[in-house]
Amino acid sequence: MTAATRLVAAVDVAQESSFRRVSEGSEPALRVELGLPVRVLAFVGRDPSYAAAARAGVLGAGAELALITGYVDPRTFVERAVALREARPDVVLVAGDGADTGGMADLLEALRYGRADEPRPRFLLAGEARLHERIAPAHAGAAGEALPDLRAPDGRLALVARLRGLRRAAEPVVLRDEAVEAAARALAGAVGAAALVVDVHGASTSLALATPAGAVTAVHTRLGVGSSADRVAARAGLERVRRWIPQPVDAPALLERIFNRARWPDAVPAEAGALTLEMALAREVVARAFDEAARCAIDVAALRAAATIACTGRLARLPRPTQTVLVALDGLAPEGVTTIVRERPDELIAAGALAARGTSADVDRATEPLAIALAPAPRRGASVRIVDDTGAAEEPLTPGGLTLVRTAGAVEAVAGPLRAKSGALAAGVVIDARGRPLALPPRDAERLPVLARWHAALAALPDAAS
Repeated sequence: MTAATRLVAAVDVAQESSFRRVSEGSEPALRVELGLPVRVLAFVGRDPSYAAAARAGVLGAGAELALITGYVDPRTFVERAVALREARPDVVLVAGDGADTGGMADLLEALRYGRADEPRPRFLLAGEARLHERIAPAHAGAAGEALPDLRAPDGRLALVARLRGLRRAAEPVVLRDEAVEAAARALAGAVGAAALVVDVHGASTSLALATPAGAVTAVHTRLGVGSSADRVAARAGLERVRRWIPQPVDAPALLERIFNRARWPDAVPAEAGALTLEMALAREVVARAFDEAARCAIDVAALRAAATIACTGRLARLPRPTQTVLVALDGLAPEGVTTIVRERPDELIAAGALAARGTSADVDRATEPLAIALAPAPRRGASVRIVDDTGAAEEPLTPGGLTLVRTAGAVEAVAGPLRAKSGALAAGVVIDARGRPLALPPRDAERLPVLARWHAALAALPDAAS
């Protein structure tokens, strides 16, 4: 029996310009797609909790937050109308309480003025009834819907469900972010501990943390390493991408590579320069997702403390297991001890799609264990004890260092209070004593040797292989 038939039903998983069938069947039961882009313009009240809740809801739904604004603004009415017009929203989200009614009405009037010659967007009103009554005339004739308070769990869930409904073009379709969350929930239940699924796609990036009880915290951005690579450079800045590349490269040459990457999103990296660019983009899109999580008041420390990190999408398809491990460590900077796994080609996403529709699937068989990663406090004289099928060994802990210990068979690793067990690992045990937060020197003369050491330590590039 193949791994594909264990998924119970056929699933088509969308790439950027094609589909991959995860099954031996002829007709798919489900199709996993990225979904339609939905741009959201959010008007929020004075209470800062409204802004955090709006960000969390929009990003949790996989929509794009085009603009978030309050009504306390020194700009003129016309300047505000121009800014709101340029946001080009598909949906306008209004979140506030009764004290915000006057300011919200002014914002909606500026929006109506700026978009007088364009179709009216859909309105979602999340707040008190008197707010709805006061601002209803400002969106007369447009599709509107009332939602519960976004600061409450049911309000956020209602917003996520509504926006996902707008993104879903047809049935039977499971949105990729839905599948990622369901996969995280199933994986956490299987391992009995918190699990983080990190999905780096060509046009999106998702972080989904699930607990064994089934609670899920997720952030989904419309930034990836393929067709949206140019948007990563625009959003994060070219220097933030360049800082992860272990070879000298000037800004114009890097920019050309990034635009070529966006033009040929499904291209497989054929040489070291293209591979290191994809790895650099993957690190940066994960870092951007963490930044967005922090702005939504999500507990970022909980994401980094997950017992299991599962890498999916393009991150899982890097040629070497150690490349996936290195990007995960650099981008996520996990703390304590964690087990890093990667999906077998698109199988965890397919299993998540089935789980999202109530069909069970074996998530354990959909993943491959790569490494146990330990991030102990860097102390001189400390060591890590590793036990595998060849016996026990003590590995010294080098402050500031990154060390890979190859293992055979079942593994147990212990570093003070940190302890982890796993079956056979494709890479081994990684001791990450570089400290947190991870820092890179700003100057090339200092940064390039540091990156070269990190890649060589994990044999992550052909010229660094042992």
